[in-house]
Amino acid sequence: MFHKIESVNNRGMIFTFTIFSLCLIAMITIAPQSSTFTSPWNAFLNPQIEAFAQPLIRDQPSSLDGMNYSKPQDVYSKDGVLKTTLTVDYLMGKLDNKSIVSMAYNGSIPGPAFHVYPRDRVEIDLINNLNESTNLHFHGLHVSPTNNSDGSASDNIFLNVEPGKTQKYVLNIPKDHHPGSDWYHSHFHKLSYGQVSAGLSGMFIIEGLEKLLPESLQNITTHTFAMRDIPFDQAYITTQHLPHSISNTNTGTERNTVNGEINPVINITSGETQLWRFANIGPENELAVELPGNTFYVLAEDGSPVWEVWKNDSLFLPSGKRFDVLVTATGNGSIPLNNTFAEPYGTWDHNIIATVNIQGNQKDTENSTIIPTSLRAKEDLNLKNITNSRVLNFSSNDIEWTYKIDNVTFDPNRIDQTVKLGTVEEWRLVNLDGVNTTNIHPFHIHVNDFQVISVNGEPYEARGLQDTVIIPTGGEVVIRIPFDDFEGKTVYHCHLMFHGDFGMMGIVEMVK
Repeated sequence: MFHKIESVNNRGMIFTFTIFSLCLIAMITIAPQSSTFTSPWNAFLNPQIEAFAQPLIRDQPSSLDGMNYSKPQDVYSKDGVLKTTLTVDYLMGKLDNKSIVSMAYNGSIPGPAFHVYPRDRVEIDLINNLNESTNLHFHGLHVSPTNNSDGSASDNIFLNVEPGKTQKYVLNIPKDHHPGSDWYHSHFHKLSYGQVSAGLSGMFIIEGLEKLLPESLQNITTHTFAMRDIPFDQAYITTQHLPHSISNTNTGTERNTVNGEINPVINITSGETQLWRFANIGPENELAVELPGNTFYVLAEDGSPVWEVWKNDSLFLPSGKRFDVLVTATGNGSIPLNNTFAEPYGTWDHNIIATVNIQGNQKDTENSTIIPTSLRAKEDLNLKNITNSRVLNFSSNDIEWTYKIDNVTFDPNRIDQTVKLGTVEEWRLVNLDGVNTTNIHPFHIHVNDFQVISVNGEPYEARGLQDTVIIPTGGEVVIRIPFDDFEGKTVYHCHLMFHGDFGMMGIVEMVK
C-alpha cells in the first residue's frame, strides 16, 4: 500500500514531502531465535512468503551526495553526563535528479549516536525548527515515562514540542540498566510515521556489553549498523484536510542505508571476531540480515543481554528491532551482507545492506574464539506469580486506514490498561487480521521489556527479554511483563508506525 504524508510549509515556501511505504505484502517469520519459535511461525507465514515474495532486482546504488546530509556524529557521556542539543530542521537536496525534502537531527540522517553508561545523566535540548509539532521517544530505555520535578521531560511521548519551541529532556539511566543497542525517534501521534520516514531517528547505546564477554573479546572491533531507508518518495501528496487516496505511481528513489551510507564496506580478517550492532531504525520496512557462509551469535536482543547465547545464519528485524551479535569471519573476499527479505516491487536497493571485506583465508575458526554461553542470570518469568491476565485484539481496515486494538483507535485521553507496580502480568496478543491480508503487527511497549511465553499456542523457549515481537497474521503471542518500578502513563502499539499513527496504539498507566 502507498501511504501519504502531510504537506509541510518551510519558511514561506511550500515543500511537499511524502512517503512511499510498503504495507507488508510479503511476510516472513520472526527472527528464528530457536527451533521452538521457528516451527509455528513457519507454519503460518511461509505460505505467504511463497505467494508474495519475489526476487529483488537490484539497481546500481545512487550517491547521496546531492542530499546534503552531514555525517552522523558519535556523542559520548563524560564524567557521568551526556549534555547535547538536537536541532530538528528540514534538509533539501536531490537524488536521481529528483528534489527531496528530508527532516534531520543536527543535519544528519540518522541523527547523532548517543553513548552512555548505567548511572549516567542525559541532558538533551530539543530545538524544533519544523513547521509542525514533534517530540522524542527513547526506544528500549528503562527510564521514567513522565516529566521530572524540574519541568524537564523524561521519556514522555505525550509532549507537544511546538514549532519554534525548545524542550529539555533529562534521562537518569538506572544503575542496573542493561547494556545494549537502543534508539530514539519522533513519537508525536499522527506525525511520527512521516517524521521518522523523513529522517528523524538515531542510535542510543548503553555501553558495557563488551565487559560481559570473556576477557579475550572485551577489546574487539565493534560496528554499528543503523539501518533505514532514505530518503523517501515525493510523489504522493495529502494534507490533514483532504481524504486519503492511493496512488500507483512509483518513483523508486528509496535506498537502504547503514549509518547514512549506501552499501558501506566493513573490513574484517578471516578468523577475527567482531561485535556487530544491528538496528532497524526505520518506520516500517523489514530486514532479514544474512552474511553468506557466516553465523551470528546473539548476545543481546532489543538492548537486553540474553541469558542463553543463540546462533543463526539470519536475523529478522521489523521496525524497531535490534540484535547485538558476535561474528567470526570465515572465507575471504568481498561478501554481501544481504537483506533476504525481498520486497515484491523489486526496484529498490533493499537487498544489499553492506559489503563485508574478509581478508586472509583462515578456514578453521572452530577454536579461534571462545563464544560465551550466557551474559546474565536467567530471570524466567514463567516462574513468577501472575497477578492479572489480559487479552488485546489487533485488527486492521486497510481500505479505510483504520487500525484498532480491542476495536477502538487511540485516544490520548483514555487509559486502556491500569497496572500495579511490583506485579507481573500476562498479555495475550491476538492478530484478528485474516491470513489473506498478510498483516503482521510488531508489538512494542515502552519502558518495560517482556518475555515471550508462547506463539500460536506453542511454548516458546525464550533466551532473554525483548521489547518488540511480531504477532503473526491470524495468530497470537503470549507475553509476560514485569512492572517493577516507574509510575506514570506510557503506550504500547504496533511498530509499523503508519498503523500506530492511524489508531493501533493504547495507553497503559502504572500505579502504586
